[in-house]
Amino acid sequence: MNNIGTLYKFELKKILKNRLTIAMLIITLAVIIIEGLLPGLTTSREAGVTQKTLDGRVIGDELLNEMYPQLIGNGSEWNADNIKYMGVAGVEAGILSDDDAVLSDYGAAELYEIRDEAIVDYMHRDGLTEDEISWWQEQMAEQAPFTYVYNGGALTLAQGLAGVLMCIMLISALCLSTVFTLEHRQRTDQLILSCVNGRKETYLVKMLAGLTIVIGCSVATAVLLSAMVTGLYGMDGLNSAVQIEIPMSSYSLTMGQFIVRQMIVMITSSILFAAFSMAVSEILKNSLAVTGIMVGLFIFGQLEVIPPQYRLLSHLNAMLPSNQISIWSLSEYRLFNIGGHFFTGYVMSPVIYLAISVVLVIAGAVSYNRFQVTGR
Repeated sequence: MNNIGTLYKFELKKILKNRLTIAMLIITLAVIIIEGLLPGLTTSREAGVTQKTLDGRVIGDELLNEMYPQLIGNGSEWNADNIKYMGVAGVEAGILSDDDAVLSDYGAAELYEIRDEAIVDYMHRDGLTEDEISWWQEQMAEQAPFTYVYNGGALTLAQGLAGVLMCIMLISALCLSTVFTLEHRQRTDQLILSCVNGRKETYLVKMLAGLTIVIGCSVATAVLLSAMVTGLYGMDGLNSAVQIEIPMSSYSLTMGQFIVRQMIVMITSSILFAAFSMAVSEILKNSLAVTGIMVGLFIFGQLEVIPPQYRLLSHLNAMLPSNQISIWSLSEYRLFNIGGHFFTGYVMSPVIYLAISVVLVIAGAVSYNRFQVTGR
């Protein structure tokens, strides 16, 4: 047992002392700082304070009729006199989704009716069954009318977590893909595999060390970004309905609840990234191929190249970690039907990521344990 603990510490140090790992940790820290500071460069603190004066007000006819005379250019221009309505106008514009629509032409009842009809149309476009649509309509029954709450701080954190996930993926792809392949490249595998703990124990310790690194990075980055956003902007809007930012979302969630789901997705995604990077690199005996696959899949997830009528393919694309953590995942309507019960992607994605990780770890172990040093 002491030998295993010593080997585990050695593998941790080996990964952390790698120059590439150090460089990626510095880059990740820079991304966190940028994600935290950037919103402050585009939106003034005074604007946020002004918008908060509407907190708790229902987006109904009273608030809309109060806002309409203050709009300049149909809500395209904002100044100190009308900027407090910018968030409310954004909700209405998000529902109408028509750049030529005149905001003041719509009352609250008509606005919410348009929203409900548009969401059902989107669900039909995505190929949802009538049972799935009925399930969503039950979730949506109590959502309208929305209560406005300024969500600047919570939104900054939610958007920042999506950017940080890319760094976690790169740490896995660049720094962990050589954990096993380095043995083969430097031809030290003969020595390692002939040792007392050269097979199962060594594999598990290396895998555990890699998982520890990425899980630690995920937790540390989430805590650091949260602390930075709280210090700079405050954590306004955790109790805000997600519809204030994504009006066409059918989820009955607050921004705080969504952020918790983001963090769960990020941690389970980091486990998947690490397992994929280490296991597949051992199977292929090639770290560059694994890095290319991971980066390619991450980029592919950002592209809208699969038409919604291809439900299975588009659903698989939506389940990629880069899409699941995005705030735009709040407008994903496709469900999982398991035994007549419906589950959203936020429920299923962590389970799927962990299940795939287990399969990858087992496949990597089989490859590692069967490997024979021959042909040299």
